[in-house]
Amino acid sequence: MKANGIFFMIVYFIYFYNVKAAVNLVEPQIYLQKIAKRVVELLESRYLTGPDLPIDNYTSSIEMSSYGITLSGNVSFHSAFVAKIGAMELNMQRFKHTLLNAEAQIEATMQWKNVATAMDFDADLEGFQGSGTLLVTYGHFDLPLTTKRVFATGEVSGSLAFMSISSQNDIVVVGHPNNAHVQMIARAITTNFDFRNDMIEPFRRWNFINILNVALEEIPFPEICYNC
Repeated sequence: MKANGIFFMIVYFIYFYNVKAAVNLVEPQIYLQKIAKRVVELLESRYLTGPDLPIDNYTSSIEMSSYGITLSGNVSFHSAFVAKIGAMELNMQRFKHTLLNAEAQIEATMQWKNVATAMDFDADLEGFQGSGTLLVTYGHFDLPLTTKRVFATGEVSGSLAFMSISSQNDIVVVGHPNNAHVQMIARAITTNFDFRNDMIEPFRRWNFINILNVALEEIPFPEICYNC
């Protein structure tokens, strides 16, 4: 028994003293969650709706036929705004961090869920000229969130930008007046890529750098543990 005890003690010390300590960031997940939470607070208090999330006026052409109804011409959209965001959260399934000699980077993806946008339109189509209103609700938006620190200068920077919607199958469109041509315009948003892409293009121009910088200034970047 004594020999066995000595043997296991020897194995333990060999293992323990041969495990090399690593250099790591201290709690990078918690840091990014704090950044995301602060960004959400700022968005809710300052930027949620109205002119701070602008949706530009634009005109989109369309050629589409179905069950005796044809859309051929242009639809002009205007006076659009974000009417509602159901929830904003950080998707940690896409979390990763990188630690290099010169810099460290932490990233994940913010998700805005059930994003409703409202807009007016003027249709100039063969067989239909008229105006109406659309309420377009997207299942969720993906917005990559990245923070970075350069060790030589201590500078911390970041980025947050719209990347994509979840899926065309996650879009619900309600139109007024509720006639066949308006229903077809609503359907085109979910089935016609070019028509839908014109609609989401203004989201790519949203600029969140000011509110992200507020969060980065308030919340310290993770320290480095040199022997963890």
